Amino acid sequence: MNGWFQLVSKTDGTYIKLIPPANGGESICINDINEYLNQVRIFEYDIKQLNAEIMNLSEVKEFKLNDEMLVPTSEQMTIKVSDDKMQVFAKFYPATEQAKKLTYDDILGILAAKGIKVGVEKDLIEELIKDKKYCHNYLIVKGIPITTGHDAKIIYHFNTDLNVKPKLNQDGTVDFHHLDNIGHIHKGQILATLIPEDLGKPGLNVFGEVIKQPNYNKLKLRYSKNITCSEDKCTITSDVDGHASLVDGKVFVSNLYEVQDVDTSTGNIDFEGNVLVKGNVRSGFEIVAKGNIEVNGVVEGATLIAGGQIVLQRGIQGMNKGILKAGGNIITKFIESAHVEADGYVQTESILHSTVSAKGEIIVQGKKGFVTGGVVTSLTGITARTIGSLMGTDTRIEVGIDPTIKEHQQTLQKEIEEMNKRVGMIEPVISNCMKKISQGQKLTNEQMGYIKQLSEEHKELEQKIKDSQNEITNINLSLNLARDARIKVSERIYSDVKITISDCVMYVREERDHCQFVRDQGEIKILML
Repeated sequence: MNGWFQLVSKTDGTYIKLIPPANGGESICINDINEYLNQVRIFEYDIKQLNAEIMNLSEVKEFKLNDEMLVPTSEQMTIKVSDDKMQVFAKFYPATEQAKKLTYDDILGILAAKGIKVGVEKDLIEELIKDKKYCHNYLIVKGIPITTGHDAKIIYHFNTDLNVKPKLNQDGTVDFHHLDNIGHIHKGQILATLIPEDLGKPGLNVFGEVIKQPNYNKLKLRYSKNITCSEDKCTITSDVDGHASLVDGKVFVSNLYEVQDVDTSTGNIDFEGNVLVKGNVRSGFEIVAKGNIEVNGVVEGATLIAGGQIVLQRGIQGMNKGILKAGGNIITKFIESAHVEADGYVQTESILHSTVSAKGEIIVQGKKGFVTGGVVTSLTGITARTIGSLMGTDTRIEVGIDPTIKEHQQTLQKEIEEMNKRVGMIEPVISNCMKKISQGQKLTNEQMGYIKQLSEEHKELEQKIKDSQNEITNINLSLNLARDARIKVSERIYSDVKITISDCVMYVREERDHCQFVRDQGEIKILML
């Protein structure tokens, strides 16, 4: 039991009875006494001496406050509201002899006078009327917390992982035939299931103010033709046998567009799904596919653009005009005089006089495994058997993140802070006006126009903040990928090769074998493999 106190009236003045704690209870707090005495309008007393008595209190003791006659003082209650306005604690102090005790209605009245109206523990208050401990905190009001929800989620029921790399055969060649990285599906197969968002419920603090629950992301199933969506919009199934692929959050199903050669007999190809060319792609032609592109023959000076991945069983002889662009990986026997871009990894047996860039790894393996001439750039790393040539062919190898991207990230963060400040200024104005409208007050046309303008600005700012946050997330992903970027050479790198790792540059001055290049403490270092 906590220590407590009680005012006592005597013929020679006003006293306070001090009762020490029992059974490990809390000691009397001088601040509680001070607050209570101020509440009952007793201001004249020696607070230092009183505090000294409390500090040394071991038994019941009476301390004289002053010579004034005590007016009968009723039972008192003080309340404290938590910082989050979700809890109210009450502390009770005893009445003087023959003075009035608090009633149930008295307690409710005190709470109502403070504007407290939600979550009052009435059953507890009724119990406290019958029996209570003085100088003890009671939780008598609890706000209504928000009900937590969750973001929408989509579960895909086919292979969406296209990062399975081809294997090396025992003879050192790369197996381009058994990639197993296309999502084979059958008619009637469930492709994806949407678990809708749960918005949860708002809460109320003890003053009846609404506490908004977090905003949860909504999603919807995005799909192309040859797919059926259920009535509840939560399931999609395939209408055909074929291949499924996920490109930018959209599911594509096709029964595969097949062609022998891409030449004057076919013209350019623009297809929603996957494209298979059994022969060659002639110079000057173009294939654009939302899914994957696979070519069994040779690609000449042609353009191939895929939303998914590109697989060339033989390779590309670009003639300085061939282009490969993939939203996924690019796997090809060789790359010669071509421009190649991949959002995934690039794997090949050789790169000659080409510009090759990838967000993922660039792996040059196989019997040849060389990079000679051109510019090869990867966000995460480059692995090759040999780089450069004895003839000193101009070869540039670049890995890591562009330093300007980090500067852009910091700029975005500052912009978000400024937009959040503006949102913080707008919201109270809108809330205040909406409150007036709900109370039946009429606003002038000018005021209504101003509110409309603020609401539109608020909506626009929220969208800009969301877009900037998404961009920062993507930058962070790139930074994480690039953190350990390195260049590995399993056999030899020749002189005059230019190495760039993020913001550091090195020119290789002499041939080196079995080494790797890493960025360490602001410079490029050469380590043995």
